[in-house]
Amino acid sequence: MKLLQQILIDAGAETERAFTVVPGFGGYFKSVKRVDEYTPEKIVLTVAKKKLTVTGEKLAIDKYFQQDLLICGEISGVNLE
Repeated sequence: MKLLQQILIDAGAETERAFTVVPGFGGYFKSVKRVDEYTPEKIVLTVAKKKLTVTGEKLAIDKYFQQDLLICGEISGVNLE
């Protein structure tokens, strides 16, 4: 995932956080156990023992590897339950 980390750093992301959203690019999420719901407007993830809901437009899962997930699209909100 070194290439992905370099792309995120170049886009302005902080890859040491649990998640980072970069406007106009998407978001990078760590420790993702499962994808519970997946539509172009809403993605629900299980992170540790909590639910993380990502909302927006044209959302797509780009990469998912070793509990790291990259979502592309226009993210308008992130909610942790």
